[in-house]
Amino acid sequence: MISELLIVYISAMKSTSLNRVLIYTMLAIIVIATYITINSYYTQVAIYEEKEMFKLDCIANAVAYKISGEEHNNLVYTYPRPDLADSAHSDNRYKKIFEQMSMAKIMTKVPSEMYTIVKHPDESKFYKVINTEDKPWLDEIKVNSGKLGELYSKGGMIGRFETPQGTFMGALSPIMNKNMESVGVLQVNESFDSFLGKARDQVYFNILLSLVFIAIIGTLMFFSVKNILKKQQRLEIERANVEQLKTELFANISHDLRTPLSSIHGYLETLLLKKESLDEEQRERYLNTSLQSTKKLKYMVDELFDLSKIESKERKLSLANFDLAELVFDTINSFKVAAQEKGVELINHVKPGLTKVNADIELIDRVLHNLISNAIKYCHKNDKVEISTTETASGLMITVRDSGSGISAEDLPHVFNRFHKGKTSKQGTGLGLAIVKGVLELHHSTYNVSSELGKGTTFNFSLKKAE
Repeated sequence: MISELLIVYISAMKSTSLNRVLIYTMLAIIVIATYITINSYYTQVAIYEEKEMFKLDCIANAVAYKISGEEHNNLVYTYPRPDLADSAHSDNRYKKIFEQMSMAKIMTKVPSEMYTIVKHPDESKFYKVINTEDKPWLDEIKVNSGKLGELYSKGGMIGRFETPQGTFMGALSPIMNKNMESVGVLQVNESFDSFLGKARDQVYFNILLSLVFIAIIGTLMFFSVKNILKKQQRLEIERANVEQLKTELFANISHDLRTPLSSIHGYLETLLLKKESLDEEQRERYLNTSLQSTKKLKYMVDELFDLSKIESKERKLSLANFDLAELVFDTINSFKVAAQEKGVELINHVKPGLTKVNADIELIDRVLHNLISNAIKYCHKNDKVEISTTETASGLMITVRDSGSGISAEDLPHVFNRFHKGKTSKQGTGLGLAIVKGVLELHHSTYNVSSELGKGTTFNFSLKKAE
């Protein structure tokens, strides 16, 4: 369409008077502006919708992970009929799960329903069990049952669906028991009207900028078309990036969770199959190994949840004045055992009393913890990790330096990317430095990293002086 308009425009310039050229130009600008407006609106709404669906899916996974499949299953078997709603609501198991879901709904600011679903064992019907919006019990779900059946065991995004109350978008995540079997699903919904209300202002703002830009350079049609096409290309790249991020996220999560899940499954299966032949020491060792794997799983999920809150700006700063030296001292002490086991020397150059800063102490503790942990991870025996500060005009520059294996020039620009693991990376979630980046950007801090293979790595970041 645009190429045809350019041909008309060039032909008009060659064969008609100036007035007619201006008329053609104005008509072309109006047509292009109309086309751009409509296309940009639907493209941007689609991008925001994909982002919102991705957010709902992350929320569903995080909340479902915290729900006990056994407790949820027992509730349904204890109160198997809708007329037992009052008894079910007074059950402590119901209250516990309802409170977990309600707290998650408040923290994530999901504007619509969040509820659990079970499938009838003898028929293809689905029932709502625990709902954050009202308190029915075992209400039959009469819409979207085909999609529910498809995603009941594995979870996923269900996109838009129609209900008597309107159009919604949602995501499902299975509720697992200790045997990693799905005993229900948790569904998180958002009304499409609510989503559009949030996205529309930004979409209209972007469209308005486009129209103003076109109007300002209306007499330079070729340049305006070129810039509009660039903008459309950026939108397409953003859409592709969202898809790639979603694909990489699922791939990395699946990869990182597979090892601890396999360990838990293997040891528990062994305990069940050989429970008569195992002595007490073996059983305890198997259970301890499974417990460590569950702790690793919990750590991964917690890091994902924390990063999601930080990057979505849901985590608000709680600023306070404190002495950074005390925080550094406490953090280093927490790593003494780990450092001694690797033969790494921890050196604290931060002097107390001269390092008052204004920041969120909990989040800065997380930054120091992640940087020191990362430094120790890449150190070998007799290496050093040093923490120091330098005064600047507006505050302090904090430095965490190690003499470990270093980072390659190829990997260095990507170290703050989520899930990035370079060629020299150790075992981990790949989220530690992404969380560091998110926290420092919340503080409007400057930060940088320098490194050389075989010579170590240096991280610097700034904090404001105490007010």
